[in-house]
Amino acid sequence: MSSTGRRTVSTGIPGTGLYASQSYNPKTTDRTSKRSTQYVPQDLHQFAGPTPKPGLFAGKAEKALYGFMNDIYNPDAKKTPKQIVDKAKALRDAYESLMYPLNLIAFVHILNEDEYQERLLEMGEHLWSNRQWAFADPMVVKYFRGIRPVVRITDGIAATDIFNVQQFGFIWVEVLQAHEKYDEALEILHQMDADQLVAISIADIELSQKDYPAVLETTDQITNEDDATAILLVMRGIAFREQGLYEASLECMKEALAKKNRDPKALARAHFERSFTYEKMGKIAQAKKDLELILVTDPSNEEVLKRINRLG
Repeated sequence: MSSTGRRTVSTGIPGTGLYASQSYNPKTTDRTSKRSTQYVPQDLHQFAGPTPKPGLFAGKAEKALYGFMNDIYNPDAKKTPKQIVDKAKALRDAYESLMYPLNLIAFVHILNEDEYQERLLEMGEHLWSNRQWAFADPMVVKYFRGIRPVVRITDGIAATDIFNVQQFGFIWVEVLQAHEKYDEALEILHQMDADQLVAISIADIELSQKDYPAVLETTDQITNEDDATAILLVMRGIAFREQGLYEASLECMKEALAKKNRDPKALARAHFERSFTYEKMGKIAQAKKDLELILVTDPSNEEVLKRINRLG
């Protein structure tokens, strides 16, 4: 899940699920987000294993699902997406009751595969329409607690929950955006449980569509309470800046940077975006200072180094 010029950061949740890669990249100078088809990390093979194990009296279908999950997430196996899809289909043909867990697993493993994109859209629509039944499935409830797909919501913020209905919603929204189905993505977000990550995702789409008044409405009354609200303040600052309201933009960035205990990626995003505001105001020295502050913790950031060189 990355933009052009993406950088990859490894993250892990020891003992609970996936060890995965997460992409992060400051957006380009025109502030237009163009998403690739990299929705979720590719390193999905390191998996602690579905827990708990099937009970003594578990049926054949449950034991087969448990074996399938251990097989595809075996770090020594490294199954290809096609192998996973084929194995899931064979198991689904044998055990119709496993339709939902197998379809959900297959879905997240074909996200980045060009050959499956048409099928991906069909599967996503079907799974979302039936999400209440899919995630209430006893096998999903029991065995998906070890799966944690990392979903990048916007630069500096990712959803890292277990593979539940909300997490699936974020993945599906990213798929729709990558296929430029922005109205459909917004509709999905409004169907999800309202939380800060949903607000960030909505604002991110609004920014990509240059609907700056909508961004200001989405981020209204936001204060710096945590990483998510810090990012929302940055987005609000971007919306002000793109309408030529530079002082309002600086105030938002200042508030986003006020709490130094925020996630370094969130702080870096605020410095990066504030540098654009300063640049538009003709305050080049201050723009460079913000960029140099990013280099303190990320000295090899190519995007930042390029911008500093461009500013002279």
